Amino acid sequence: MVLPLIFLALLSLLMLSMCTYQHVMLYKDASIAAERTAFRWDNSYRDALSGMGATGQYDGLYWRMSDNGALQSLFGGESSEERISVNIGSSVQPSSNSEGDAAHSLPERKLIHGAGYVPEPLAGEISVSGMLEKEIEVKLRHPMSIPLLDLLMGCSEPRTVSSVVVVDPVELIRNVDLVRYYAGRFNGKEKEQAKQILSERSR
Repeated sequence: MVLPLIFLALLSLLMLSMCTYQHVMLYKDASIAAERTAFRWDNSYRDALSGMGATGQYDGLYWRMSDNGALQSLFGGESSEERISVNIGSSVQPSSNSEGDAAHSLPERKLIHGAGYVPEPLAGEISVSGMLEKEIEVKLRHPMSIPLLDLLMGCSEPRTVSSVVVVDPVELIRNVDLVRYYAGRFNGKEKEQAKQILSERSR
Protein backbone atom coordinates (compact mmCIF):
# COMPACT_ATOMS: atom_id res chain seq x y z
CA MET A 1 0.00 0.00 0.00
CA VAL A 2 2.88 2.37 0.74
CA LEU A 3 4.78 1.71 -2.49
CA PRO A 4 1.92 2.79 -4.81
CA LEU A 5 1.55 6.04 -2.83
CA ILE A 6 5.28 6.71 -3.07
CA PHE A 7 5.16 5.98 -6.80
CA LEU A 8 2.24 8.38 -7.31
CA ALA A 9 3.99 11.05 -5.26
CA LEU A 10 7.18 10.70 -7.30
CA LEU A 11 5.20 10.74 -10.54
CA SER A 12 3.37 13.91 -9.44
CA LEU A 13 6.65 15.60 -8.52
CA LEU A 14 8.12 14.60 -11.87
CA MET A 15 5.14 16.05 -13.75
CA LEU A 16 5.30 19.24 -11.69
CA SER A 17 9.03 19.57 -12.40
CA MET A 18 8.45 19.13 -16.12
CA CYS A 19 5.69 21.74 -16.09
CA THR A 20 7.83 24.22 -14.14
CA TYR A 21 10.77 23.67 -16.48
CA GLN A 22 8.62 24.29 -19.56
CA HIS A 23 7.24 27.53 -18.09
CA VAL A 24 10.72 28.78 -17.14
CA MET A 25 12.19 28.04 -20.58
CA LEU A 26 9.17 29.58 -22.27
CA TYR A 27 9.54 32.79 -20.25
CA LYS A 28 13.27 32.88 -21.00
CA ASP A 29 12.63 32.70 -24.76
CA ALA A 30 9.92 35.37 -24.53
CA SER A 31 12.20 37.68 -22.52
CA ILE A 32 15.09 37.27 -24.96
CA ALA A 33 12.87 38.06 -27.95
CA ALA A 34 11.34 41.12 -26.25
CA GLU A 35 14.65 42.53 -24.99
CA ARG A 36 16.49 42.08 -28.29
CA THR A 37 13.64 43.62 -30.26
CA ALA A 38 13.52 46.62 -27.92
CA PHE A 39 17.32 46.98 -27.97
CA ARG A 40 17.50 47.36 -31.74
CA TRP A 41 14.27 49.36 -32.13
CA ASP A 42 16.11 52.63 -32.85
CA ASN A 43 18.19 50.99 -35.61
CA SER A 44 16.86 47.92 -37.36
CA TYR A 45 20.31 47.19 -38.83
CA ARG A 46 21.96 46.86 -35.42
CA ASP A 47 23.11 43.43 -34.30
CA ALA A 48 21.13 42.43 -31.22
CA LEU A 49 24.04 40.50 -29.70
CA SER A 50 27.02 42.83 -30.26
CA GLY A 51 25.13 46.13 -30.50
CA MET A 52 27.11 47.09 -33.61
CA GLY A 53 25.35 48.57 -36.60
CA ALA A 54 26.22 47.88 -40.22
CA THR A 55 28.34 50.64 -41.74
CA GLY A 56 26.26 52.99 -43.86
CA GLN A 57 23.00 51.21 -43.07
CA TYR A 58 20.47 52.80 -40.76
CA ASP A 59 16.84 53.80 -40.59
CA GLY A 60 15.85 57.18 -41.99
CA LEU A 61 16.69 60.22 -39.89
CA TYR A 62 13.05 61.14 -39.29
CA TRP A 63 11.43 57.70 -39.47
CA ARG A 64 10.01 58.37 -36.02
CA MET A 65 7.92 61.26 -37.30
CA SER A 66 6.03 59.18 -39.86
CA ASP A 67 5.95 55.84 -38.01
CA ASN A 68 5.03 57.14 -34.57
CA GLY A 69 2.50 59.69 -35.78
CA ALA A 70 3.27 61.98 -32.86
CA LEU A 71 2.89 65.17 -34.87
CA GLN A 72 -0.20 63.97 -36.71
CA SER A 73 -1.94 63.32 -33.42
CA LEU A 74 -1.33 66.91 -32.30
CA PHE A 75 -3.45 68.24 -35.14
CA GLY A 76 -6.23 65.68 -35.03
CA GLY A 77 -4.73 63.29 -37.53
CA GLU A 78 -4.00 59.61 -37.16
CA SER A 79 -1.91 58.59 -34.17
CA SER A 80 0.05 55.41 -33.56
CA GLU A 81 -1.57 54.48 -30.26
CA GLU A 82 -2.99 51.39 -31.90
CA ARG A 83 -1.26 48.10 -31.31
CA ILE A 84 0.85 46.59 -34.09
CA SER A 85 1.33 42.84 -33.84
CA VAL A 86 2.95 39.99 -35.76
CA ASN A 87 2.29 36.29 -35.31
CA ILE A 88 5.15 34.09 -34.15
CA GLY A 89 5.50 30.73 -35.81
CA SER A 90 3.62 31.80 -38.95
CA SER A 91 4.89 31.91 -42.50
CA VAL A 92 5.81 35.60 -42.18
CA GLN A 93 9.59 35.82 -42.19
CA PRO A 94 12.11 38.67 -42.58
CA SER A 95 12.83 39.45 -46.21
CA SER A 96 16.30 40.09 -47.58
CA ASN A 97 15.15 42.22 -50.53
CA SER A 98 13.54 45.61 -50.80
CA GLU A 99 10.44 44.29 -52.59
CA GLY A 100 9.57 42.03 -49.67
CA ASP A 101 10.29 44.78 -47.16
CA ALA A 102 7.99 47.20 -49.00
CA ALA A 103 5.03 44.99 -48.17
CA HIS A 104 5.42 45.77 -44.45
CA SER A 105 5.85 48.99 -42.50
CA LEU A 106 9.08 49.62 -40.59
CA PRO A 107 7.59 48.65 -37.18
CA GLU A 108 6.21 45.44 -38.70
CA ARG A 109 9.61 44.56 -40.18
CA LYS A 110 11.22 45.09 -36.78
CA LEU A 111 8.64 42.85 -35.14
CA ILE A 112 9.08 40.18 -37.81
CA HIS A 113 12.82 40.23 -37.17
CA GLY A 114 12.16 39.98 -33.43
CA ALA A 115 9.91 36.98 -33.99
CA GLY A 116 12.90 35.23 -35.53
CA TYR A 117 14.54 35.04 -32.09
CA VAL A 118 11.88 32.59 -30.92
CA PRO A 119 12.83 28.96 -31.58
CA GLU A 120 10.46 26.39 -33.03
CA PRO A 121 7.95 24.94 -32.27
CA LEU A 122 6.89 27.83 -30.03
CA ALA A 123 4.02 29.98 -31.26
CA GLY A 124 2.42 33.22 -30.15
CA GLU A 125 2.50 36.93 -30.89
CA ILE A 126 4.90 39.86 -30.67
CA SER A 127 3.50 43.39 -30.57
CA VAL A 128 4.38 47.03 -29.96
CA SER A 129 2.05 49.63 -28.47
CA GLY A 130 2.22 53.19 -27.23
CA MET A 131 3.31 56.44 -28.82
CA LEU A 132 5.49 58.35 -26.36
CA GLU A 133 6.37 55.23 -24.36
CA LYS A 134 6.62 52.19 -26.58
CA GLU A 135 6.36 48.72 -25.11
CA ILE A 136 7.32 45.44 -26.75
CA GLU A 137 5.16 42.53 -25.63
CA VAL A 138 5.77 38.87 -26.45
CA LYS A 139 3.13 36.21 -25.82
CA LEU A 140 4.28 32.61 -26.21
CA ARG A 141 2.74 29.20 -25.89
CA HIS A 142 4.19 25.73 -26.28
CA PRO A 143 1.90 23.55 -28.43
CA MET A 144 2.12 20.42 -26.32
CA SER A 145 -0.36 18.22 -24.50
CA ILE A 146 0.02 16.07 -21.38
CA PRO A 147 -3.15 13.96 -20.99
CA LEU A 148 -2.89 13.71 -17.20
CA LEU A 149 -2.56 17.48 -16.78
CA ASP A 150 -5.32 18.04 -19.32
CA LEU A 151 -7.53 15.86 -17.17
CA LEU A 152 -6.61 17.54 -13.88
CA MET A 153 -6.17 21.19 -14.95
CA GLY A 154 -8.14 21.37 -18.18
CA CYS A 155 -5.09 22.51 -20.17
CA SER A 156 -1.44 21.51 -20.07
CA GLU A 157 -0.18 23.96 -22.70
CA PRO A 158 2.41 26.32 -21.12
CA ARG A 159 1.80 30.03 -21.76
CA THR A 160 3.72 33.15 -20.77
CA VAL A 161 3.95 36.90 -21.42
CA SER A 162 7.02 39.14 -21.33
CA SER A 163 7.14 42.90 -21.95
CA VAL A 164 9.96 45.45 -22.26
CA VAL A 165 9.80 49.25 -22.55
CA VAL A 166 11.75 50.72 -25.47
CA VAL A 167 14.34 53.22 -24.21
CA ASP A 168 15.15 55.73 -26.95
CA PRO A 169 16.41 59.13 -25.69
CA VAL A 170 16.94 60.33 -29.27
CA GLU A 171 13.26 59.78 -30.05
CA LEU A 172 12.18 61.81 -27.03
CA ILE A 173 14.53 64.71 -27.83
CA ARG A 174 13.54 64.82 -31.50
CA ASN A 175 9.84 64.58 -30.72
CA VAL A 176 10.10 67.51 -28.30
CA ASP A 177 12.07 69.60 -30.82
CA LEU A 178 9.71 68.75 -33.68
CA VAL A 179 6.64 69.52 -31.60
CA ARG A 180 8.08 72.90 -30.61
CA TYR A 181 9.00 73.69 -34.21
CA TYR A 182 5.71 72.69 -35.82
CA ALA A 183 3.60 74.12 -33.01
CA GLY A 184 5.18 77.51 -33.63
CA ARG A 185 4.96 77.17 -37.39
CA PHE A 186 1.33 76.12 -37.46
CA ASN A 187 0.23 78.67 -34.90
CA GLY A 188 -2.90 80.35 -36.20
CA LYS A 189 -3.45 77.89 -39.05
CA GLU A 190 -6.44 75.63 -39.45
CA LYS A 191 -6.14 71.97 -38.47
CA GLU A 192 -6.90 70.82 -42.01
CA GLN A 193 -4.02 72.90 -43.39
CA ALA A 194 -1.63 71.54 -40.76
CA LYS A 195 -2.70 67.94 -41.45
CA GLN A 196 -2.21 68.43 -45.19
CA ILE A 197 1.32 69.80 -44.74
CA LEU A 198 2.26 66.99 -42.36
CA SER A 199 0.95 64.31 -44.70
CA GLU A 200 3.04 65.77 -47.55
CA ARG A 201 6.17 65.90 -45.37
CA SER A 202 5.72 62.28 -44.22
CA ARG A 203 5.61 60.79 -47.71
